[in-house]
Amino acid sequence: MRKTTFTVLAFASAGMITLAGTAATQSKVVWTMNAMACLPAGAPIISNRHDALAGAVRFRDGQTGNIALICPIPDDLGGTPLRSLRLTYRDADGRQGPSKVSAAIRRIRRSDGHVATLPNGDVSSNDTNATNSGPNGWATHQSGSPGNVLSHAIDAANFYYYVQINLQRTDAAVPLGAMGVHLIN
Repeated sequence: MRKTTFTVLAFASAGMITLAGTAATQSKVVWTMNAMACLPAGAPIISNRHDALAGAVRFRDGQTGNIALICPIPDDLGGTPLRSLRLTYRDADGRQGPSKVSAAIRRIRRSDGHVATLPNGDVSSNDTNATNSGPNGWATHQSGSPGNVLSHAIDAANFYYYVQINLQRTDAAVPLGAMGVHLIN
């Protein structure tokens, strides 16, 4: 009887240690921004094409085209390791439709202004494993799939960072919008 009790306690303790180790390595949000707080980017924005409501940016009724938003990442995240970008969106035509909402982590080299997207630092509502939001709901999709995980530490000494959100709508009847983005480490 004592041996059985000891064995059960030993397995239970081992399981608790494993769970504690797993919890310590779980991802956490290190930065977040709602789409309404992002800045519209120059040329792709046409007056009266979009509106913002309750933190989200969406196309106005009857409008199509492209909307680009720039969400600055503060320098105080320097050295922070990044594993993923998470995007919350509405894309009523789903993964197979021509309309889409996408986001990418971009950096600008301070020495010469070169702009690049971080490898595996982008996400889209049209990705094959993206969640469909439907016409009335919102969905969240995270960048990185097995073997394609973002692995980058923010280098604030040499680069400026931002997330660019793009909304592309080809059919004026398709509800399309962006609610916000998160950086995950």
